[in-house]
Amino acid sequence: MKRLGTLLLTAVILAATLMTGCGKKESEEKETLSVVFYANGSFGDNAYFDGNKEGVLRAEKELGVKAKLIEGGSDQADYQPAIEALAVSGEYDIIVTLTGKTSDIVLELADKYPEQDFFVMDTTMTEVRPNIFNAMYNQCEGSFLAGAFAALVTTSTELEGSNPDKVIGFIGVMDSPTINDFYDGYEQGAHYVDSEIEVLKSYVGDAVNAPKAKELAMAMYNSQNADIIFNVGASAGLGTLEAGNEAGKYTIGVDINQNGIYPGSVLTSMLKTSGTGIYNAIELYQKGELEMGTSQLWGIKENCIGLATDELYEQYVPDSIKQEMEKITTALMNGEIEVKSELY
Repeated sequence: MKRLGTLLLTAVILAATLMTGCGKKESEEKETLSVVFYANGSFGDNAYFDGNKEGVLRAEKELGVKAKLIEGGSDQADYQPAIEALAVSGEYDIIVTLTGKTSDIVLELADKYPEQDFFVMDTTMTEVRPNIFNAMYNQCEGSFLAGAFAALVTTSTELEGSNPDKVIGFIGVMDSPTINDFYDGYEQGAHYVDSEIEVLKSYVGDAVNAPKAKELAMAMYNSQNADIIFNVGASAGLGTLEAGNEAGKYTIGVDINQNGIYPGSVLTSMLKTSGTGIYNAIELYQKGELEMGTSQLWGIKENCIGLATDELYEQYVPDSIKQEMEKITTALMNGEIEVKSELY
């Protein structure tokens, strides 16, 4: 009997230990947030998609989430089945997608899979669902800063690459509402500084044709006397930056800090820090503070928009321009400047 009692006690302790261990494991698994980022494009662009990817990787490193990255490529026919497969798997607390190319897909899937949460970033959704969080970045606001900066560059007498003509350029990836929102802000910023400045505009036509972007930029520099061009050309925009460097002129990068690609030619970059937006959304979700079922506009106040003012900016940009940009940025943050957008 004594031996039987000992065996029973051992069995009870073992069972309790196993149950405790399982409970701890299940609790740990539950507490580890799982996020998948489905990019409707490809990484390695040194701009938009890489910037978003960095936000997810930062969340993995700093917040301890389990993250997965997926390149969706450029074929839009692949997006719906791929995103639905992620929802069907049930492996992820959050599925993150980008732009209007995925918003309608997610809207449909959110109804079909109500237990799955989605983030749709960098687009304006006219309707959402309780399991969707949507954020649009105020690129028009950031482009206003880029336009003001370009105006100060073209009217500067301290920069060797600036000529007496008040001409600046804009090269977008394609003629679309989002890209034109960049242009609208850029033009407003330029004319805030000097209403006489001429703003040139061209479109590449696709996201990867860097030679075409370079050709358009060279025409602006050599034939139309532009001093500086705002690159909003995705991967193709690398051609715009190359043209600025070869022509001894200036460019403004976009989405991420591109100043280091051609130091002294790329004077600053308009940071549409969508990666920061993704990170912020994940952090708020993890804390239980994110307002699911809402659409929000994030801009300079949320640290999602701004200009790259790194050591290269400090080295190559005249103090007079830096001082003016500080004043303009402060006025924008304080609401003293109104930037008008047709998107929001």
